[in-house]
Amino acid sequence: MKEVKRLVKFLKTRGEQVSLTITGHSLRGALALLNAYEAATAIPNLHISVISFGAPRVGNITFRDEIHQMGVKTLRVVVKQDLIPRMPGIVFNESLQMFDDFTGTLDWRGGFNVLGFHMLETYLHLVDGFMSTSWTFRLNARRDVALVNKACDMLVDELRIPPCWYQMENKGLVYNDHGRWVKPRSDPEDIPSPTREEVHDHAIHDMEESYKALGPLLSV
Repeated sequence: MKEVKRLVKFLKTRGEQVSLTITGHSLRGALALLNAYEAATAIPNLHISVISFGAPRVGNITFRDEIHQMGVKTLRVVVKQDLIPRMPGIVFNESLQMFDDFTGTLDWRGGFNVLGFHMLETYLHLVDGFMSTSWTFRLNARRDVALVNKACDMLVDELRIPPCWYQMENKGLVYNDHGRWVKPRSDPEDIPSPTREEVHDHAIHDMEESYKALGPLLSV
């Protein structure tokens, strides 16, 4: 929050009109609302908005009233079949736009997919194609429908999009000269935890040296 206050002050000294928009999906959406409350308390008269996707409920009636009194604008986007936004109970009853049941008109599998209905890509796909409650999902939506199956299995088989297709090639492993799949060495600036990475690199190095001592692996 200290950095946010510094930036707001800096931009205002330049004569710019400053506003703050905070967004997030799932738990991050709930944290976005808490961040907005903190910002509204720390920086009075700042226009603050929150846009959340599939976020669980936050606070109680008193918290809701205080957020509204502070002037914080909230847009809580919820898919009707998503269970997470209903948790942990009916305690935050702000106005929201709820998507209707599109399963029958979209290229989605039937049934109930708990993971799929909560995925951010599902929300973004609906935001891209939803027009109003009186219109169907627009056919010229720009967002690639394949992204819906990025980390779940929501699309019908006729689209020929495999489920959970997004991943790093071979999950980051490389095939070394000794016929083994190993994690490559990392440059020092790319190592998030130097101590553990150093131990891992030494282990890989020792293993490679042991393979050299054994000679070539058996092949058929």
